[in-house]
Amino acid sequence: MSEQPKHQEESGFFLPRWAVPYMWAVIVLVIQILLPWVISTLGPRFGWSQQKPALWNFIGMLPIIMGLIMYGWCLSFHFKTYSASVRLGVSPPRLVTNGPYQVSRNPMYASGLFVWFGWLIFYGSPSVFIAFLLLYVIFSFRVIPLEEQQLEEIFGKDYLDYKIVVRRWLGRF
Repeated sequence: MSEQPKHQEESGFFLPRWAVPYMWAVIVLVIQILLPWVISTLGPRFGWSQQKPALWNFIGMLPIIMGLIMYGWCLSFHFKTYSASVRLGVSPPRLVTNGPYQVSRNPMYASGLFVWFGWLIFYGSPSVFIAFLLLYVIFSFRVIPLEEQQLEEIFGKDYLDYKIVVRRWLGRF
């Protein structure tokens, strides 16, 4: 695990270490639970009758639960690297390469998409399907490439070596 240079650690907004899990709980609640529900109300819900899901819609709960567990697993590896206060920002203060980061360079994005896939099945909603596809496209072609560029600038050879060994989404070379 390599660290960012000191000059990058000192700028920005800091949060006490104990507050980080609460911040992430709110973020996950809003983005991974409330937002799919709101989007699902924008159109029909297939399999639903009388405001209740059909039995097959409940299959979607499996990827939702698994995705949230994976999300928590990823966050636990980040949390272990935090000191007494954490600088909030786009790039992490340390390069995390263990745990779920051994099989994906982006396990948080993958687990988030897994959760959204579960909501797609649960709600049977074309609106959630469109949101799921948009998230995938935005992650794949905008967010992740920018993040990878930042990580290369910050961590240099350590990140480039990691990038050779671990794939962007899933699997190892």
